[in-house]
Amino acid sequence: MRKFYSLTILFFLLAISLAGQDYQAWVDRAARHIEADRLDSAAVALQRAMSLDPVNENNPVLLLNLGIIQRQLGLNDDAYISFTAALANNPIPEVVLHRRASLLSEMGRYDEAIEDYNTLIRLYPEEVEAYYRRGVLYLEQNNRAKGEADFRKANELDPDHFFTQLSKALLFKLDDDWEAAEKIYTRLIESEANPDPSILLNRAECYVHTGQTFRAAADLRAVEPTQRDNPYFYFLRGRVRLDQFDKVAARADFNKAKEMGYDLPVVDEWIEKTR
Repeated sequence: MRKFYSLTILFFLLAISLAGQDYQAWVDRAARHIEADRLDSAAVALQRAMSLDPVNENNPVLLLNLGIIQRQLGLNDDAYISFTAALANNPIPEVVLHRRASLLSEMGRYDEAIEDYNTLIRLYPEEVEAYYRRGVLYLEQNNRAKGEADFRKANELDPDHFFTQLSKALLFKLDDDWEAAEKIYTRLIESEANPDPSILLNRAECYVHTGQTFRAAADLRAVEPTQRDNPYFYFLRGRVRLDQFDKVAARADFNKAKEMGYDLPVVDEWIEKTR
């Protein structure tokens, strides 16, 4: 089963006997700001609470929340500092390590992210997600042997696990077996009431590669609200629009992907196809 830790849930982990009414008031204020999606204000409130009681035993959890907020605000360097500080005496160190490793991956600091997953696996040797995510990073480093070894370990631990299934789909894609990958993504999507948008995006990619343009377009429409900062979304949608003979819209999407930093030689090749 996947683990989801929302900010609200993390706040619930704080002991009821928080020391000091002022500290409690700022924590409560931060929680209200989070509920109202006022993340800047929430970050300030958390920092204010910790400044009032720097040795409070609940500060590691507040630092974890602060790091999550900072990452959502695009303050990745600050988030890294917060996650690192949050590790000391944290009641849920596995959550902190996952968050920091994910952040490091996003920042392209793959070796450091792998070190965090190494620590996770050492402390929690049956943590399937850690094997999957470390395997993905090995693939990013063009080390397929190590990536496949981690995927095999995930399969040994739990062949039906969500992340084990993702690892199988990823290997199918690497081998250009897009139909097999699509079947896995479809199973995962159908097994949940609110599937993760990234799974729909992956299935759309499979549909693009198997010529199922209508289905790809449907998945892309479904995930559009969550993917506006993802250059690959625009690249995929450009491919779909080109298949639909809408060269103008396709070129706009390819140019958007290019502006956002998508693989330049690849996207330039597709832009040429729209002329």
